[in-house]
Amino acid sequence: MAKSTISDTLYLVNDAAHDGVEQEKGRLDFQHHVFDDMMRNELLPPHIASEIAANPSPRICDIAAGSAIWLKELAKTLPKTAGLFGLDFDASRFPKPDTLPPNITLGFGNAFEPFPEELRNSFDVVNLRFFLFAVKKDQGVPLIQNLLSLVRPGGWLIWTDCTWLLSSAEPPSQALFRHQQIQYAFGKQENLDMDLPLAMTSYMEQAGLLECDDRYYDSGSILFGPKASDWIPRVQRLIVTGAGQAVKGIFTKGGVDGMSTQEEYDDYIENLRADMSGARRPHVSVIRAWGRKPS
Repeated sequence: MAKSTISDTLYLVNDAAHDGVEQEKGRLDFQHHVFDDMMRNELLPPHIASEIAANPSPRICDIAAGSAIWLKELAKTLPKTAGLFGLDFDASRFPKPDTLPPNITLGFGNAFEPFPEELRNSFDVVNLRFFLFAVKKDQGVPLIQNLLSLVRPGGWLIWTDCTWLLSSAEPPSQALFRHQQIQYAFGKQENLDMDLPLAMTSYMEQAGLLECDDRYYDSGSILFGPKASDWIPRVQRLIVTGAGQAVKGIFTKGGVDGMSTQEEYDDYIENLRADMSGARRPHVSVIRAWGRKPS
């Protein structure tokens, strides 16, 4: 399997200055809460959550932990005896240790490279989220196989990702369509696995996991529930911040046709902000897939 490093991903473009890092932490935390609401505030699939609840000392590892927001929220639902670990190849977004619950440990980890022996076969759940820009074609199954080295026999692997190329808006948004054109062109240029969110369950089955399944969540469903009142501006902000960060990464890495100059980027972000305002209703979806490691 070809190795991947931080230079292969859009996170290379994070501003190295303190203000840039803090801004990215805020974006990741905001993104988490929007997607968490979309997913009915279920940090784990219900049947896996029930299994974990029956374990007095579960061990859970979050890959690409970022700001550790998922682990911090999960810690509120589990006993203090739970062991929660977060791994990432960029520790700049980690919170300060003294702001974390004592049962959360963060450290370096590259999902494409072998993990330390002391972590192998030790976790009840390994969780991976929003890894679309890191995976090239033909890397999905080997990546899962590497992550499975962390999972104990009978444990679970969970993978959640966003289907940005399937996003839409009512009325249709030319700026959002332009974003998808740019992302598609970059994906083709870099040989990224742009079908990844739709293929995760199949990749798990190919890697030998059992009881594989997935669930699709669309942002539009929230408009018919108790959180509808401020939902449209929240999803609009999600698109502006998330898509804007992604296209900034594409531009910084050399760009593609139609996104290779500062003027083109400034025009793109101005139009996206204008489109993602008012009553326009954006639709964003995520897919969460899971599978059990054979005993």
